[in-house]
Amino acid sequence: MSRLTCLAFPGRSIPMEVLERLSVPAGELPAAVRALREVAGVDQVLLLSTCERTEVYAWWADDDDRSALVRAFAGQRGLAPETLAAHLLDLSGREAVQHLLRVTSGLDSFVRGESDIVGQVRAAVQVARDQGAVGLELQRLVDAAVNTSRRVHRSTGAGLAAGSVASTAVHAVDDLLPAGLAGRDLVVVGTGQVAAGVVAAAREVGARLTVCGRDQERARGIAPAGARVIGLGELERGLADADAVVFGTSSPDRLLRAEDLGPGWSRHRPDRELVVVDLCVPRNVDPDVRGVPGVRLLDLTDLRGTAVPGRRPSAPAPAALELADRIVAQEVDRFLQWWVDRAAAEPVRRLRADVEACVREEVARATRDLSPDLEPLVAEGIRRAVQHLAHRPTRRLLDAAAAGEEELVEVLAGLFAPQT
Repeated sequence: MSRLTCLAFPGRSIPMEVLERLSVPAGELPAAVRALREVAGVDQVLLLSTCERTEVYAWWADDDDRSALVRAFAGQRGLAPETLAAHLLDLSGREAVQHLLRVTSGLDSFVRGESDIVGQVRAAVQVARDQGAVGLELQRLVDAAVNTSRRVHRSTGAGLAAGSVASTAVHAVDDLLPAGLAGRDLVVVGTGQVAAGVVAAAREVGARLTVCGRDQERARGIAPAGARVIGLGELERGLADADAVVFGTSSPDRLLRAEDLGPGWSRHRPDRELVVVDLCVPRNVDPDVRGVPGVRLLDLTDLRGTAVPGRRPSAPAPAALELADRIVAQEVDRFLQWWVDRAAAEPVRRLRADVEACVREEVARATRDLSPDLEPLVAEGIRRAVQHLAHRPTRRLLDAAAAGEEELVEVLAGLFAPQT
């Protein structure tokens, strides 16, 4: 399993400024995957980039060269390799498999147990597959991760249902507004999965909704009955009477700056604070908005930390987490067993074929001058003896394959090969 490498950059431990640089916009993903595939020795690549993390999974055809992969990715993101190395969680083999299974199950998210990530993993592997960068090994790994997520959420039930980033944002706004969000005006910017989650959570608390997006048809697709739909060019006007706005787009651009609110913003709303929540990486809201009087800005760093008073995402029950960990461990073992069986199949086939050839040769030599009635008895004795001798090398070959001892696998596979 040393052929699997994961370069992980978890958002919970990386400054937002660095995570923004590492983030790969959806439109750039295909080219980024193709470029990483060109690193010497890399056979398959999966690139996962969300608001919480950026991760590269590489399957090597030969010996891995992590430093080359780091240099290639650093060059793509316009960063020095040492900058990446300072924030890198470098995993391989079993640890890399376990990491993807935990990530896909929502166990590594700041909202523990959230289920949005499984869709993001599926989308990432589809992009990589379209670029011809996914073979049987990575596809089987992603299938194992998706199945693990399904098992975890089905088995733990409400014990792990801690919500999503979108619902956490809505609860934060609900807590910060003096009278809550019920009957208040909330603008949701975006039309994708995150924005749809914000809309659904906001409906539950009774907010009056406006959905804002570049594509108004898509905006109407997530807007509930009675909601207002506006274009992105109307955002500034849409905020004039809003109590809160949540950004949940995949845009790499700043969509709101301090100057967009105008110098007289607070004078027009002397008794109303505007709560702005930015769920995007890269951020859609320029940090300078924090300096606008009457505006309170929260980004993912704030939601992860202690800047939001009141309600927090409910912590998963300890029993649910323990069960989830057991399920992950089972699925890791299952995937690794599949990989060992696959890796060992060809060497074992060669070993057994050579053993059979050895048996035939020895039987032919030993029975050349024997009577027909003795020939079967001698042949069976030779066969049993040779197969008995081959049993321990076969078991050792399987153990070597499981341990990734590729040189020993080759030695054992050729143990009974004909001498040349």
